[in-house]
Amino acid sequence: MAIKRFHPHAERLLAAFMAILIVYGAIIGLSSMSNTKEADSLDTKLSDLLSQKRIDVYTQITSVDPLKGEAHARVEPWPVDVSLGYPYRSGWMPNKEISLHVDAVIGSSAKGDNLYVFPKDVPTGGVDVVLDEKSGSASSNISRYPFDSYTFEVPMSASFKDEKGATQDLPILPQDYTKAIDTFKVDMRHVLWTDSNRVISANNKKSITDATEEYNTGIANSVFTVSRSSSTKILTFIILILMLTGLASVTTMALMVASTKRPPTLSALTWAAALTFALISLRGLFPGAPPVGILIDKIVYFPTLLITLVCSLSILIIWTRREDYVN
Repeated sequence: MAIKRFHPHAERLLAAFMAILIVYGAIIGLSSMSNTKEADSLDTKLSDLLSQKRIDVYTQITSVDPLKGEAHARVEPWPVDVSLGYPYRSGWMPNKEISLHVDAVIGSSAKGDNLYVFPKDVPTGGVDVVLDEKSGSASSNISRYPFDSYTFEVPMSASFKDEKGATQDLPILPQDYTKAIDTFKVDMRHVLWTDSNRVISANNKKSITDATEEYNTGIANSVFTVSRSSSTKILTFIILILMLTGLASVTTMALMVASTKRPPTLSALTWAAALTFALISLRGLFPGAPPVGILIDKIVYFPTLLITLVCSLSILIIWTRREDYVN
């Protein structure tokens, strides 16, 4: 029994569909991979080596302003030992007067600085801060969208007052509980207070030892890297493909009309004009609403818009001057 074959054009179309599906599946699979297990392993090692009479400080990046280079964050102290405080469902009760200093641009402490004092026996929760972009990290800014990234360093220190009223260092362990942010992904790394370029690794015993020595004296440092999510990059790429496809369509049609291989019909003119205005709408679909003038605007959007406009005007001029065609 002979197997019926598809038309050659249909076979090429099916092959293109299969290639797109394979590439798309590979991209989605690779972008879904994360280092969550490695981060959990590191936190477990640090927790085992630290004094249990400590507080864990969870930092949640809630929003990012790429133009200002700032990030809003929620900092939540959490007592590990009941001698320091009792944890509630969404807060905690300090059993000692605990102080937490978070190096940030804007804080909400009572004195207007970044020193937060949690009085004894007063139920409390977390604090809101605004973080400034790390010095020297502004080379990757919004103009590189969607490959822009931002780095925020969060040094912090903790202390408490003992029964005699003397201030004592309070061991601290910084952790991350950032949830999904629109168009962004957030990665947190433990670094040293004395050297923010030294990243703490679960496979580097020396770095873990140095980190626990700092944490046990009540000082800690973390670096948050904020970059565009894989979904944002994929959608931006698709929009760029649509722009280039529209450019190719209008350019091809203008060349065919100019070379008299196709008639300058009114429908062709309407279609060219519609594609030109569609490009303006496509620009507004970029996720995260990047400002006008980013790099992909200069490389793709502006040239595409100008060339498409020229082609549409060319078809219009030919349509108005040619009288040997009937619409």
